[in-house]
Amino acid sequence: PNQNFCETFPGVECHQQGLIVVDSETYATSRPGVFAGGDAVNGPDLVASAIADGRRVADVIDEYLKGE
Repeated sequence: PNQNFCETFPGVECHQQGLIVVDSETYATSRPGVFAGGDAVNGPDLVASAIADGRRVADVIDEYLKGE
């Protein structure tokens, strides 16, 4: 993850290592309407894990936009 991300994106909480803090169920960050997954949340991992996160986050964002 880009260590500068947390410094340049106000309202998004990050761990000391520069990883983004998210709700484990919704992938929501501390900034309303902003979601994250993959390496930015978990650190370096398999591409398949990042893809799986992306699919789950996409479903959550869809529900969020529909007001569910």
